[in-house]
Amino acid sequence: MFHGTNKQYILTPIVVVIAAQLSTFSIQDLYDLWEHLQYNLISLVICWTILVFLSTLYFLTRPVYLVNFACYKPEESRKCSKMMSVDQSQMTGTFTDDNLQFQRRILERSGLGDSTYLPEAVLNIPPNPSMHQARKEAKAVMFGAIDELLAKTFVKPKDIGILIVNCSLFNPTPSLSAMVINHYKL
Repeated sequence: MFHGTNKQYILTPIVVVIAAQLSTFSIQDLYDLWEHLQYNLISLVICWTILVFLSTLYFLTRPVYLVNFACYKPEESRKCSKMMSVDQSQMTGTFTDDNLQFQRRILERSGLGDSTYLPEAVLNIPPNPSMHQARKEAKAVMFGAIDELLAKTFVKPKDIGILIVNCSLFNPTPSLSAMVINHYKL
């Protein structure tokens, strides 16, 4: 599988050839080249243009292609409407009326529909938010989506070269990426 990051295999021989060529130059050759470039503006402009062009080409960001994607869909028992979510919060007895009103406003403006899925820890009465439940949810979501994606693309886990896992709210130790690496033996 070609990843587009094989520049070291191309640049290494080029650098070796250039270094070998430069090593044959004497001090006089370098001085003559300097004199030539000082008095020949066209050669100087061409050399700088080539240098800037090659540097720009080398440092340009490489395109990333989306081959396929997968979305995790939990079981139907975890589907929850907006009102059911507020009712769950109310049943805990820990939120004031102002808190519940704020939750209603957030749910109305958030874009979440009445077919939103919530974690088991939130749906339980009383709610059971814990590190164990959060880790269980993270594994279900990540492994469910990754398994589906690997099945769709026929990519083997050993062919994966780079892994990026991002979650803004849950950052366990060991990390989420370590969980994926250990699960799929990357």
